[in-house]
Amino acid sequence: MIEVSGNTKIYMMCPPQTATGGPELLHQLVSALSSKGFDISIYYVPVQENPVHENYLKYNCKFVTQIEDDPQNILIIPEALLFKTKAFKHIRKCVWWLSIDNLFKYGLSPRFYQYIRRLGGENLFRKSVMIGEVKGKFDYHIAQSYYAIDFLDKHGIKAGYLSDYLNTDFLQDSRQVDYNKKLPQVLYNPKKGIEFTKQIMAAYPEAKWIPLIGLKPAEVAELLKASMVYIDFGEHPGKDRFPREAAIYGCCVITGRKGSAANAGDVPIPEQYKIEDSATQISTITNRIKECCTAYSKHVNDFEAYRQKIYDEERVFIADLDKIFQRHP
Repeated sequence: MIEVSGNTKIYMMCPPQTATGGPELLHQLVSALSSKGFDISIYYVPVQENPVHENYLKYNCKFVTQIEDDPQNILIIPEALLFKTKAFKHIRKCVWWLSIDNLFKYGLSPRFYQYIRRLGGENLFRKSVMIGEVKGKFDYHIAQSYYAIDFLDKHGIKAGYLSDYLNTDFLQDSRQVDYNKKLPQVLYNPKKGIEFTKQIMAAYPEAKWIPLIGLKPAEVAELLKASMVYIDFGEHPGKDRFPREAAIYGCCVITGRKGSAANAGDVPIPEQYKIEDSATQISTITNRIKECCTAYSKHVNDFEAYRQKIYDEERVFIADLDKIFQRHP
C-alpha cells in the first residue's frame, strides 16, 4: 500500500512528553519498522528538549528536529496533529486514524471551522473539516479501528487497517491473575462518560466503585487484577485500551454503544454486555453488574474469546505492517 525505497526516510509526528495510549502506539510502530530495517524517526511537535517520555525509552526510537521535505520520504501523522502538516509541500503524507472523535475536539481545528460549528452545528462542522482539510489532502490513510474505517468510507476515503497491541508488561503480568482472589468491586474511568456513570453509581450505592485516575501503570494493573467488573460508557473514539486491559486481567467488561464500542470488530464482547447509555437502561446496567459479581466465574468465561484476540494483537500488528509498508528497490 505504501511504497518504500532504499532511500526513503519515514517520519512519525508525535506530541512530546505525553504518556497516553496514542503516543505509545506511535512509538510501537516506529520501533517495529526500525527492527525491520526501515529508516524511521520520530518528529516531536512542538520541538523541545528531552521530548521522549520515560515510559517510551524502552522502545529506543531515534528522533529528529527537522524533516527532509522530499517526495521519496513519508510523514505519518496521527489525526490529532493533522492540522500541523501544511508546511510540508513535497513529502508523502499518511494519516493514521487512532481515533475519529478526537479530531473534532474544540480547539484543534483552525478558527474558520470553529465559526462553522457555532453557526451550523456539529454535523456541518465535521463535514466541512473532512472536505476542506482531509479528503484529497493526503496520500495514504490507515486506521486503528473498524469504526474509523467505516467513518472514512462514508466520506469517500479508503483506509487500510493497522491496529495496535497492549503494553507487553500488561500482557505478561495478566497471565498470572488468580481469579479466585477477585473482589466484587467496579472500576471506571472518570474521564469518560462520567455524568452517566454517576447516575449508575447513584442507582447502585452499595457497590464498591473505584476510579482509574492519577495512577501509574503498575497501580492500574493491581486494581484490574483485583476487580471483577470494569464499566465504560464513554465515547470510544478508537479501539480503546482500558476495556482490553480490563479483559485480559479477568474483569467482566460492560460498555455503552458509542463509537467503536458499537463495532463487533473493535469490541468483540457478547451483546448483553453492551448497553445503551440511557436513563431507561440504568436498571439493566446495575443488574448486569450484580450478576457479574455474584456469578463471576460464570460471566468471566464470556470474555475468553476477547482475551485471546487481545493476546494475538501484536502478531496481527506485525503481519499488517508487512502488508502496508512495501519495500521496493
